[in-house]
Amino acid sequence: MTNVPNTSPEDAHLWNAFREGDENAFGQIAQKYYRSLFSYGTKFSRDREFIKDCLQDLFMELWYKRETLGDTDFVKFYLLKSLRRKIHRESLKQQWLTDEDELDFDAEDLGEISVEQQIIEVETNQELLQQLNRQLAELPKRQQEIIYLKFYENLDNESIAQVMSISRQAVANLLYRTLKELKEKM
Repeated sequence: MTNVPNTSPEDAHLWNAFREGDENAFGQIAQKYYRSLFSYGTKFSRDREFIKDCLQDLFMELWYKRETLGDTDFVKFYLLKSLRRKIHRESLKQQWLTDEDELDFDAEDLGEISVEQQIIEVETNQELLQQLNRQLAELPKRQQEIIYLKFYENLDNESIAQVMSISRQAVANLLYRTLKELKEKM
């Protein structure tokens, strides 16, 4: 097994305790990953209540199916992949999303800096940031998703491949092509 970022012995221990019925372990997993999962989910739908419902349903399903779940050392991308499937299934049921829908890629997600730094950097970086956000918004949905997983969730290519259900080589190719396009446009 390769060393994958975002894995920890603590996660594996929590996962196994959760599978054995430990409510505290389940709560810790939910608390640790809820924000990240919610942020990822909002890339598929602007309807925040829909995403919250999907997350709630996902966690309920995990609890009820805990005894049949397999081992994983990679809890974060297991949850990301599960949420992605859940959103897809629910959106098909409700016909809220189509393949042409763009992700809601919010510029505010680019990270927060102190007020002093913002004042100093606003004038020099504002135009570049606006241009980058415009270019990101114009990318196809899968390219936006791969950028989000790579740079906002800090997943490696293997983890991204599992979350997106594509090969590791396809991840590398798509990431390379996406970054090349962005660089050329910038």
